[in-house]
Amino acid sequence: MPIADVRGLRLHYELEGPDSSSVLALAHSLGTDLCLWDPIVAHLGTTCRVLRLDMRGHGGSTMLPGPSELQELGKDFVALLDELGITRCHFAGISLGGILGLWLAVHAPERIGRLVLANTAARIGEPRYWDERIELVRNQGLAPIAAGSAERWFTREYRSAHAGEVSRVVQRLASSSAEGYIAACVALRDADLTTDLCRIEAQVLVIGGTFDCVTTPQEGRALARSIRRAQYVEMPAAHLAPIECPAEFSREALTFFAAQEDRPRG
Repeated sequence: MPIADVRGLRLHYELEGPDSSSVLALAHSLGTDLCLWDPIVAHLGTTCRVLRLDMRGHGGSTMLPGPSELQELGKDFVALLDELGITRCHFAGISLGGILGLWLAVHAPERIGRLVLANTAARIGEPRYWDERIELVRNQGLAPIAAGSAERWFTREYRSAHAGEVSRVVQRLASSSAEGYIAACVALRDADLTTDLCRIEAQVLVIGGTFDCVTTPQEGRALARSIRRAQYVEMPAAHLAPIECPAEFSREALTFFAAQEDRPRG
């Protein structure tokens, strides 16, 4: 299991694909890990060099004591790029990973090419929502969160047709670090990039899910309207579009990343 020692953390990552290809970094959502992107990696094949990481407190990555801030997650990512000798990359993130992408586009634009931001928003949820979730996990662990996650993350049709995959994703959440989950909830509670969107100069593709009740299509369209060089597409998915619609997601992402001349390389 590849591990990078950066900023006092041990970050688990996977780097696959031809050394000569463009680098595409993939950032997962709250309560998941880099395995979320398995269906996308399968569709990408050898078209690019794919970097996936487990954010601090998730999957195989450690965390530091106390809550996290979005800027710390961003600095972790930049430090990982430095450790791997990657100067610049394209980026795709979902939910928490998407708001991380927004932060990078604002605060480290020289490291990022084009961005795909899926099932996300400049601000996700109200502070009270996150405070209630944090208190629930502190008192009862992740079991009650995991119990309702399938309905939030997947459409009824997908749950029925792909029960095994849904169960695997939910089990990964249930077995996650409660401390890591809480720390990321604090980061999401305090993150609001609404006033920073006008500063983003990168080309952006926002992907929404028609049936997403966590970050709604309306929020996705509003995000795209607020970024000068953004476009919006919608897929028949709930909150985890890369899992529900891997072929369509990969096709849209690859077309978007290929439509420019300056391809970031590691």
